[in-house]
Amino acid sequence: MKKFFLVVFVFLIGGAILMALPENNEPDETDNDTNAVTYSDQTTPQRESSSKVASGSFFQWMGASSEELIGEFGEPVRIEKSGYGYEWWTFNQGENEYNQFGIKDGTVVTGITFSTQDKDPPFNIGDPYAKLQKQFSFKKEFSLSSEGDYKLELNANDVKARPLISLNDHWTAQLYFDTFTNQLIAVRVLRNDILLKLQPYKIVYRGQLPQSENLSNEEWDQIEDGMERQVFSMTNFIRREHNAGNLTLLPKASQVAFLHSQDMETRQYFSHVSPDGNGLKERLQNGQVNYVMAGENIASQYVDAAAAIHGWLNSSGHRKTMLEKKYTHIGVGVYHRYYTQDYVTLP
Repeated sequence: MKKFFLVVFVFLIGGAILMALPENNEPDETDNDTNAVTYSDQTTPQRESSSKVASGSFFQWMGASSEELIGEFGEPVRIEKSGYGYEWWTFNQGENEYNQFGIKDGTVVTGITFSTQDKDPPFNIGDPYAKLQKQFSFKKEFSLSSEGDYKLELNANDVKARPLISLNDHWTAQLYFDTFTNQLIAVRVLRNDILLKLQPYKIVYRGQLPQSENLSNEEWDQIEDGMERQVFSMTNFIRREHNAGNLTLLPKASQVAFLHSQDMETRQYFSHVSPDGNGLKERLQNGQVNYVMAGENIASQYVDAAAAIHGWLNSSGHRKTMLEKKYTHIGVGVYHRYYTQDYVTLP
């Protein structure tokens, strides 16, 4: 179940405090229907041509080797652990580019781009939803027959915001739409075994699902650090695209955000207000963060940073916070699958 609440705003001007009440918004369920058979892992071809991808575009890197990536882009500036058996590689990029590549066993198994492609693929950043819906006829059911008897079920919101397109027998594209502008803002490509492992939609299957990674506390620390950096980078990229300007990372605010994410996971609640009654105002005060304006976004159970960012952007309250030009700094805290952003304007 993906969960996120409407943003809480706190304005501290001349001692006055204005706070918007949170609203529960749960876009879909992830309960699984199952019958008993045996799941068998399959060997997947690494590179396979497709009429749906363009040579020379982001999509050419599906199944590429890590050596090929380094030969094209140089050494990665960041390598960050994911919770799904691959590492995220990020390379030096311009202000108008954002790409990540997921590497497993020296091979690209997934990737995400927010960047317009130089070539002319059949779908590109900025394309209108209506055009791509007419071209690909987005469906509510999506078969993963390459992996066994598995079927993904997309609800109406999924079809509108993040439909799937089969690229070839072993690769799928997940299209991220901005539902306020009805334009494509990002594309994630996934080898089908990775898509099955992430399970970002309701799934109906015969057999068994792939086992989740058994992660140690140290591994979770690495994953959380990586997701925090990704949330920060993606947030600034999106703000630049909307002429809202970059934010500066504020370590004190990040600590406040992390402690709130940790508290929500530990005590199993999901709210801007803790069971003790403390809200954003009290948390920032306890963290010795002085501000004149502040706001908070929280999310829970998204598969990773990119999915959480997309969820926030498509929720009116979270979107307003993310794109508010008056904010100057941000703190980001991730604990397991709980995400918190604390935005502040310093005095």
